[in-house]
Amino acid sequence: MELALLFVYSYLVGSIPTAYIIGRLVRGIDIRKYGSGNVGGSNVYEHVGKRWLIPLGFFEIFIKGASPVWVGIVLLDVQVEGPTGVWTANFLMGFDRSTPALAIASLLSIVGHNWPIFLKFQGGRGIGTAAGGLLGMAFYQLWFFIAVGLPGYFIRRSALMVLVSLLLLPLWSFLLGQSAVVIWYCFGMIGIIVLRRLTANGKPYVPGYSTTRVLLNRLIRDRDVDDRDEWVSRAPTFTKDSEG
Repeated sequence: MELALLFVYSYLVGSIPTAYIIGRLVRGIDIRKYGSGNVGGSNVYEHVGKRWLIPLGFFEIFIKGASPVWVGIVLLDVQVEGPTGVWTANFLMGFDRSTPALAIASLLSIVGHNWPIFLKFQGGRGIGTAAGGLLGMAFYQLWFFIAVGLPGYFIRRSALMVLVSLLLLPLWSFLLGQSAVVIWYCFGMIGIIVLRRLTANGKPYVPGYSTTRVLLNRLIRDRDVDDRDEWVSRAPTFTKDSEG
């Protein structure tokens, strides 16, 4: 029962659409209709404001990403003294980081972020949530992930460098002597994030672009078109009829 509750919690907390909520509260927009349509940090930066990355990042790293791991590894003993004596109960799991169940719980939080039940399964890419998962599951690998991926933001190649940093995670885990569970956890993280990139924008594809070209752009550039500025500046077209 406790394990099932952990899995449900992991998916539901991952599904909280933080970027969407910030877009609605701050600018009154549906962030899915702007720029990349990504319900995540990059779209918040472009269409809501860079200062909102701070609360967004905090929630996605520590609450959505790390908390399922922390909940799983904590064992809480509660003692209540009553008329019939002392009643003791154990809450939470007390799992070790090499336990497959803990890895599954962490991956479910990324699945929740990428396919949130609260937004009809249209979410983000899961990078912030994945960073939180690494914080809980594979602390040293998190720093390798940041060291490889972060420079991409300064050279406007963030999607490519994040992909490279993800692909290197199993290697770092192996070199650090981590358990097989942690290594496969990293492979699972890669699969979830790559799958989201490839399927994020669905169909129809961009006119003039072949399916192969679009999929390569999604994988390497995390967008459908070649021109980044064209992609991130997209906004809904309003007409008199649509304005009501």
